[in-house]
Order: sequence, then C-alpha cells, then structure tokens
Amino acid sequence: MNVPPKPFRTETLKGLTLADSAPNGHALPRIPDPDPAQIFPFALDPFQLEAIAALGDNCSVVVCAPTGSGKTLVGEYAIYRALAQGQRVFYTTPLKALSNQKYRDFCHQFGSEQVGLLTGDISINRDAAAVVMTTEIFRNMLYGTPIGEVGTSLEGVQAVILDECHYMNDQQRGTVWEESIIYCPASIQLIALSATIANSDQLAAWMSHVHGPTRLIDSDHRPVPLQFHFASNKGLFPLLEPGGSGKMVCNRRLRTKGIPGNRSRRPRPPELAMVVDRLRQREMLPAIYFIFSRKGCDAAVQQMGSLNLIGPDEQDRLWPQIESFCTQAPEAIRHDQLDALRRGIAAHHAGHLPAWKGLVEALFQQGLVKVVFATETLAAGINMPARTTVIASLSKRTDSGHRLLTASEFMQMSGRAGRRGMDTIGYVVAAQSPFEGAAEAAHLATSGADPLVSQFTPSYGMVLNLLQKHSLATARELVNRSFGQYLLSLQQVPLQQEMIDLQKELQELDQQLGSLSEEDIQSLEKLQDRHREERRILRILQKQLKEEGDPTLTLLGQRHIQAQEEKMLAVDHQIRQHPVFLAGGKKVVKLQERRQKLQRRLKIRNQEAGPIQELRWQQFLALVEVLQDFGYLQEGHQPTPEGEVVAALRGDNELWLALALLSGQLNDLTPPQLAGAIAALISEAPRSGSHSRLSLSDPPAEALNSLRGLRRRLFRAQAQRQVYHLPIWMEPSIAGLVEHWAYGVDWETLESSTTLDPGDLVRLMRRTLDVLCQIPRAPHLAPDIKSSAREVQQMMDRFPISELM
Repeated sequence: MNVPPKPFRTETLKGLTLADSAPNGHALPRIPDPDPAQIFPFALDPFQLEAIAALGDNCSVVVCAPTGSGKTLVGEYAIYRALAQGQRVFYTTPLKALSNQKYRDFCHQFGSEQVGLLTGDISINRDAAAVVMTTEIFRNMLYGTPIGEVGTSLEGVQAVILDECHYMNDQQRGTVWEESIIYCPASIQLIALSATIANSDQLAAWMSHVHGPTRLIDSDHRPVPLQFHFASNKGLFPLLEPGGSGKMVCNRRLRTKGIPGNRSRRPRPPELAMVVDRLRQREMLPAIYFIFSRKGCDAAVQQMGSLNLIGPDEQDRLWPQIESFCTQAPEAIRHDQLDALRRGIAAHHAGHLPAWKGLVEALFQQGLVKVVFATETLAAGINMPARTTVIASLSKRTDSGHRLLTASEFMQMSGRAGRRGMDTIGYVVAAQSPFEGAAEAAHLATSGADPLVSQFTPSYGMVLNLLQKHSLATARELVNRSFGQYLLSLQQVPLQQEMIDLQKELQELDQQLGSLSEEDIQSLEKLQDRHREERRILRILQKQLKEEGDPTLTLLGQRHIQAQEEKMLAVDHQIRQHPVFLAGGKKVVKLQERRQKLQRRLKIRNQEAGPIQELRWQQFLALVEVLQDFGYLQEGHQPTPEGEVVAALRGDNELWLALALLSGQLNDLTPPQLAGAIAALISEAPRSGSHSRLSLSDPPAEALNSLRGLRRRLFRAQAQRQVYHLPIWMEPSIAGLVEHWAYGVDWETLESSTTLDPGDLVRLMRRTLDVLCQIPRAPHLAPDIKSSAREVQQMMDRFPISELM
C-alpha cells in the first residue's frame, strides 16, 4: 500500500528566511537541507536520491522518468526543503484541473496555511510559502520585471517545479514552458519533471546554456513493470515474445497475412463488453479504456448494458457518494450515465462538466469505479492510475488527417497502468481495429520515446512585454535563446565544424602565402604567358630559317632569332626574379587556387547557415512591423499607451483584442452584452453541427459588425508579413449563450438551447471570464469597460462555471 510522507512541521523554522540576520548583524548560517529519510517513511529510488543530491549541489534538474515512477516526489522534497529553510517554492502545472488537484493534495500534506493557488480566475493565499499555479501564470509573473531580475512576486522563491515539462511539445501552449525557462532568474532552481523523452540530454544541456548548471536525472525504471496484451474477437493474448536477437517482438501467433485493399476482409474490433468481461475474469480491473472520440466514450457506457462490476460492500460506499453529489450539484448530473456509474462504469472526456468529471475521478481513485472510458486527455497528468489501460485504436484523426499514434502518445497512455504499492504488474491491452493490428501494437510497445521539439513562437504579447523592459538588441538575444534555436544550432554543428575547418585551413594558407597578394600571382602569370608567346614566335622564326635557301636571308633570319632569344631570356630573368617564383612558383599558384576554392565554399556555407539562425527573430520582427502599422510601437521600438494595453492582455491574439477594446465600439454595452461581445472575439468556430438558439442582442451584434473593417485591416497586415499563426476570431453564433448566462438564465435552459457539449460550454464561459478578469487590470481602457468587466464577472461566476474546491 502507499505510505504517505510524514506530516510537515515548521516548528521554530517558520518564517525564517536566508536574508535574516543574527542579533550581532552577521548573516545567519545556511540551514542545511533536510534529510529525505526524515521526511519519507519509505526507501527512495536511486534516481530520486540523485535528483535530491543535485538540488543540494545548487543545480537545477531535469527528471525524466516513466509515468507513475515517482518523479513527483522530487518536487515534493523541494517543497519540504523550502519550508524548512524559510523560503518559498512555486509548483506549476499545465492544466487548471491538475493545479486544483495538486492544491488539494498539498493542503493535506503541508497544511492549508502553507499552500496557495493561482489559476487566473482563482487566487487563494497567493503569498503562501508553496504556491500552485498554471505555467502561464508563472510566465506572466516573469514578464513583470526585466528578464533575469527577481521581481517582488518572486522574492524568496528558492525553486520552481515545472511539472509535466514535456508539454513543451504542445503546439498551442509549448512556448510558455520555453519562455518560463528562458526568463526565470538564474538564482532560482528549476525542477523540470518530464515523461520519458528521446532527447532529455539536449533539454538539460539547453537549460544549462540559458539558465544555469542543470543536471539530467534520466531513469527508465518502472516500480510496476508493464505487461502488454492484444485483444481481438478471439480473446486476450500476450502481445510480445522474445525474438532471436533477445529483443521483444510481436507474438508469432498474432501475426496475420492481410489482403491489401480488401475492405470486406478487414478484422472487426472486439466487443467492448467482451474485453471488459475478460479483464474482470482475469482480475485486471480497474481499467482506463482509451477511446479517441467523445461520442465513442459515451456510447461505450451504453454498450456495457446491465453489466455490474461492483460488489455489495463497494456498493455501500459508492451509492451514498453519488446521492450526495446529486443533491449538491443537480445541474452537473449526467442522467444518461447515472445508472452505469452506480454499477462502477463511467465515461470521462472534455465534453462533460468539470464537476461530473471530478466525481468520476474521485470514485475511480477510491476503486469504486472499475472501468472509465476516456479520451486521451485523461493521460495528461490527472492522478488516476489503474491496474490496466486499454487502447481501443492505434490511430486517430487529427487536423492533418488520420495517423498512427506516436510512441510517446502510446507510452503516455500505457503509463497509467500499474499502481505503485498496489499492483505487482500493470497491464496494457491494445485492441484490434479495422486498420491496425498486433504488428502495429508491437511496434509501438517496443519503440523508444519521441524527442522533445520546440514550439517557441513569438506573439504580440511577447513582443511588447520584452520591448517594455529591453532594447531590440536584447530582445533578439532572448528570442535566440529558445530551445528551437538551440536544436537548430545542434543540427548545424557539422556545418559549423566544416566552417571552422575551412577558416583554419585558410589561415594556414595565408601564413604560407605570406605577403603575396593575388595581384602578385596574376603578374607572374602574365609574365609566364608572355614567355610562352615569345617562345612560340621563336619557333616560327626557326622554322622559316630552315625553309629559306638564300644566304642573305639566312643571315637576316639568324639575327631575328638571336634578338628573339634575348627577349625570351629577359622575360625568363624577370620570371626568376619575381617574388612569387622565388617563394615557390607553381606551388604558390596552387596554394592560391586552393584558397580561392575554400573561400567560395565558405561563402556558400555562410549563406546556408544564415537564414536558419534568424527564423524566430524574423517572426518577431514581422509582429513588430504589424504593431508599428497600428501605432502600437514607436520608432524607437517603445510601446505606445495602446501597446501597453496589448502587453497587459493574454490570449490567442492580444492585438486583435486590444484593437476591439480601444475602438470605442464596446464602451456603451451593458455588462452582459460586453461578456457576449468578448466571447465572440475569443472563440473559434464551434464543432461541426453545433449551434445555439440563444442569439446576441442587437447592441453587441452591432458593435461586432462595426469591428469588421478593423478585422479586415488586421488580416491584411498579418498576411502581408506571413503571420498566419495568430487567429483573428469573431464568432457571434455561440456568443449569445454567454450573454444570456450573464443575464441569469439557468444552466438547464442554457444547456437545452445549444448542441454544444456541456464541457465545451463551460470552457467558453471560463475563457470569457479569463479575459474579463484581465480587462480591469489593463491600463488606458475606458472606465466604463473596466467597470462592466468587473460587474459581469460576479454575474457569470456561478456553478457549474465556478470551481468547486
């Protein structure tokens, strides 16, 4: 069973900081790091001890280990250490839900008075010693002061834990992790906790380069080993067996000869109920069953029929919790799945309300839900380990088409199997699908992790926040410190080495050639050409002399030949006295030819290297030009008052939001109308087929319509500079839902008025609330807009939009 760490006691250390002084005026000695054995009542794994030792050596650390291996313990130790030494620590996560979960866990572990929470729309005990926050909040704190300086918000912070650091791979949000690492003051230790990645050494080396000494702690140890199986209509079978080379390969009994192009012979996936029943028979529950669509997860619950996975004793614990939830949060009940939940079966995906998902998570953690049909978002950090994970399909649909899962995606889902302290083996079951079978499953199960890539992309907010505090030259240096730039520099190492070798050889040639110039060599070559020409003339004269029979002409010819020979001798003498000839003659010429060839090659290599090094900086400059077009940057690259508004905002396109807020078109809207307009400005087009019967009222609709010219102008400005990654949303079709919610429409009416999933509806409300929270803090905005934004926050922030802590 899991043994909790010992309760933390601050005792006499509470409130002590390293800056405090002894009564005699001398600085207090550094409080030693706490002994892990005094904190954790179990033996730590070698990689955990190695990471703790690195922290003691004042190094930052990158801890790469499989999901469920215990890398979070390193972050917990950093909290214990900071509290014991009177310092502060930040714990960042990629998801608000994960931040909320960590906050609850740490309150129980360290005491609620020691722990705070910041997630944008929630602020609890923000000055606490240990503050949990989303990574975006931490990045925004760093924007508040010149990069590298410790601002007031970071005073006394000893360490920052970047949980789920492999989120750097996320296309939309990965840049936040890079910015956090680049901008974090060097005096603060960084503790990057990541799932297994192929290039962990590059991540640690980059952090050493841009932040400070960083030690890599890389472990492939799993406390609970995984066992892979394959599910087909014939049953459940071992997926792997030892191969001839000692490596694990696909079980030979699962290898089939397919018929290319024959759709009628494609295998059928196994029945979900059959797979779950086999898991129950083999005591492989509880399980997470990954299905890559929301509809598929909900349909799977119905396909379980009347299957009951709960025993009488478990039922006595389960049912009262469900009834209590239904009483407290009737709006969040999934009536179509309530009966299945009572039988230990549930679905979990982004379309469900957060409160319902929280109930499912809590019941699963207690072992009262035996199977959860979930989308892959459940694999991203939420603490829901299971004995078994089932992966229904080895491919999924993406924006770029249908593709096979990556090795890291497969590993992330597989890693949820095996509960430390509860299971001796974790089971991973890959299911047959019409398109993939055992061969693809075996390939993914035996593949290494994918590498971490950079998603660093400049935004308007980044540009203006950097230029508020730094010169353009300094901003360039900061942009060029991205992980992507570092990887590009590594890719260019062979090219750079070749350039170094070329320059070295050119220097050696210059030494050999001394003061001789190219003009010197050319003058020698002219003399040699002249010598050849004089020799040609001499041969012609000698030939003519042989052909002449007249003695008088013969005598004349001999005189001409003698004169020509003298010319040749004179030229020959000039050649022999020439400095190039004296330095080596032909050898010098060959050295010069070699130098010219090397110079041409070096010029080509410089051209190849140049554009790559400036890629992200060119993106930065493109945004600078757009901002200058709209008057948001001065000629000296200092933000104007309008630019300061952009710098204070966070979103997909901060410039578009600022243009709308400063246009004057939103000033006279009532608070609910302002909320509806903001929702339209930050919302992408809803899922296909989604609609709402609740429309915007006329004032916000007319205000949005008046912004269309400004929107077209921004479209043109961005397109002219090839800025395609920053969207310019305007989606009034679903914004009426936000306005009506702000006016007080109840949740049941709202939900019945749209085809949006409830989870998507909550997300729309929360994104709108997030922007509304930013507006009062932004400078230079109209007082009416700020007042309306503050007022409507209170009108919107009610259950199920508000968080249930």
